[in-house]
Amino acid sequence: MKTYLKKLKHILPVFLGIIFISVVGLALLRWILSIQFSVLNIREEIWGMWIPLIFPWIPITLWLRQRLRVLVFKKDREKGSLFFQFIAWLTLTAMLLISQEYLTTATGKLQAITNIDQINKYKKARYYSLQKFSVQPSFRGGFTDVRTSGKYNEHLDFTTYFVVPIINDSLETTEAIPKNWYGIKFGRQISNRISDDKKEEAYETFRKECLEKLKQYRYHDLDHFERAPTSDDRVGFLKAIEARIKQPVAGDDFILLTPVQRSYEKRNGHKLAWIFGAFAIGLSFFLFALIWPGYSEKERKRFLSGKKPRPDDLVDMFRYLIPAGGHFATSIILDINILVYLLMFFSGINPVSANGYELLQWGANRRAEVLGGEWWRLFTSMFVHGGFMHLFLNIYGLVLGGMFVEPAFGRNGYFILYVLSGLSGSLASIWWYHNTISVGASGAIFGLYGAILGLLLTNAFPKEHKRGIFIMISIYVAINLLLGLTGGIDNAAHIGGLISGALCGILIYKFSLKSNCDV
Repeated sequence: MKTYLKKLKHILPVFLGIIFISVVGLALLRWILSIQFSVLNIREEIWGMWIPLIFPWIPITLWLRQRLRVLVFKKDREKGSLFFQFIAWLTLTAMLLISQEYLTTATGKLQAITNIDQINKYKKARYYSLQKFSVQPSFRGGFTDVRTSGKYNEHLDFTTYFVVPIINDSLETTEAIPKNWYGIKFGRQISNRISDDKKEEAYETFRKECLEKLKQYRYHDLDHFERAPTSDDRVGFLKAIEARIKQPVAGDDFILLTPVQRSYEKRNGHKLAWIFGAFAIGLSFFLFALIWPGYSEKERKRFLSGKKPRPDDLVDMFRYLIPAGGHFATSIILDINILVYLLMFFSGINPVSANGYELLQWGANRRAEVLGGEWWRLFTSMFVHGGFMHLFLNIYGLVLGGMFVEPAFGRNGYFILYVLSGLSGSLASIWWYHNTISVGASGAIFGLYGAILGLLLTNAFPKEHKRGIFIMISIYVAINLLLGLTGGIDNAAHIGGLISGALCGILIYKFSLKSNCDV
């Protein structure tokens, strides 16, 4: 019991402090910057989902992880510590997800208006009660957003956005371009592994079903309206307006209202209770799990004295992002890929699955654009990724390949190989696919593996290590190529990068040997 109390005294205050500061701090930050003063116009999904999922790892890694070093585990210390970090992350994430949703609904006031023209007087309101209004279905607009989803892009998601002008009573609008729109959304998910013909057939079926639902839609079957905030849905509705009026639109020029069937009084539900419920469940589980590990007084004294901890894999991982030594070029390429992804994220691109339109805006590769004169896409597409998992898997592949290739070629040779392989993969993609949008570092990374396989024919690696290297690289290449056969992955870029990497790798290696001999 005494040992357990020592563990509580050392760890629990930090655990509770992280929870309190994070939940209250993020709520206040969002209220001040976004809700109250509109300093930042960040998309709703970032506040409501991605910050709660990502942010907790920062305080957990900086403060709680160090405190957990006093715990002694029978087997793997790092895995044991990670288990407690995971409990803390689940607890904090659940509380942040619920609290951010509660903040959204609790701070949104209901504004009663008698006609749609009055809405301009109450632009800061989130909810509106409007009893008398009419719509113009004949002037509707539509837009369909298509995205891949799933760990390996195994799903294809259709989301169709319809907009219909809202007018006073039953009078037709006199405006050339209506400013107030009624928004309706339909969605469906299909497999991304099926053939293109079946995808087209599924999409056509979905489109017809949406049009049929729209014909029968009951526009007045609602309790109140919600003004669409800055979000993926608002972007989709604005594109539907663009499709209708045949010109680009500015987001602030239009008011988008979506119907809410649930009573306004019930908008908060039991969210507040669930915030405390998530805290109670997470804390109970955390305290119960603390019973099992041992306790090291030596580690506690080390921590209190301010001595640096023993080598830490997590710290080493972040240090790998700093260009130095044998991973100088690899780190630079990693940093560029991560930077581009972060820029896309903060610009409002969906961090899990960007759609084709967004990817093309950021430099994706496609035959029509490249042959139309945008040759730079062959290069820029190497640093654009369709989502977090896409980026994460490519980071893993890049680090693994760079460990072998950069020491063998040096920085300059490595950069040359990477760029040439990436360009070859991009060219192979537009040669093989007529209308496929291609992004990612996969072609260049496969070039690294092609170079490794090519170097196995030379004396670049010790003879006794060649068999192990061949097996490891071959398995990685084979698995990725097989996954590519299931659809949703650009295998042409993979193969193009692999072949060009093998050829370029041998040539660069031979040239570097000749240069060294001449010297």
